[in-house]
Amino acid sequence: MPVPTTPAQMPRKLLRDQIFDTLLDAIVAGDLAAGEPISDKQLESWLGASRTPIREAVNRLAGMGLIEVLPQRGTRIAPLDSTRFAEEMEMLGVVYSATVREAVPLLTNADRTQISELHLKVSRTTNALERARIVDALMSVFVDRYRNTLIQRIREKSVPHVTRMITARPGALDATDTSAALDSLAAASASGNADAAAEAARAYFTAGVASVWARDAVESAPAAASASDAATAADAADAAGGASSTAAGLEDEVA
Repeated sequence: MPVPTTPAQMPRKLLRDQIFDTLLDAIVAGDLAAGEPISDKQLESWLGASRTPIREAVNRLAGMGLIEVLPQRGTRIAPLDSTRFAEEMEMLGVVYSATVREAVPLLTNADRTQISELHLKVSRTTNALERARIVDALMSVFVDRYRNTLIQRIREKSVPHVTRMITARPGALDATDTSAALDSLAAASASGNADAAAEAARAYFTAGVASVWARDAVESAPAAASASDAATAADAADAAGGASSTAAGLEDEVA
């Protein structure tokens, strides 16, 4: 949708961080749609802020690949990219798998309770955006317990791309394909089986990638069929035209 005209309500924190968080949430939730052009003037009106902190937030989001600043062509929300989604999911699968393996032996009883509650919550949720956010919160339990700042940075940069795609295409990430992995992750974490938990974490992201590619294949099939039908019709028309010309030529010769 276009940039809203109603002033945004933002919590107390540094203005540049407020603006960044507001824009990030709007992009991930799809309120600012993929490919949509945005201008400083629109953002200033919506966010009620001056150009400097807005440009800082926009440049930060551009560095994350969520906004594109095109020389002489303006600024727009970055288009969705299935290939990037797959790459981000695969990388998160590797990173989270290693994190879970190291974190499981360190989990406290409170951590295990939180994992169990989040697992129950995600199993009851069908909304794509809400489900993605709950899974992120679940994975954060392991990341926070492991306390590796580099992994935190990777997560902060990659998760918005993944969540954004899931939100934009809610049917692409099949809950049936990923729920089994989350079930295994919760069970293995509760029993303290680090290797099984790590494998389950990776399986969640592997299943997610496979689900999206499968949906892409289904969605592209009608388009390919239509193109094939159009080509066949064109060939038939050309053939018919050629046959008519030949017939006309023969009639002239007979006459």
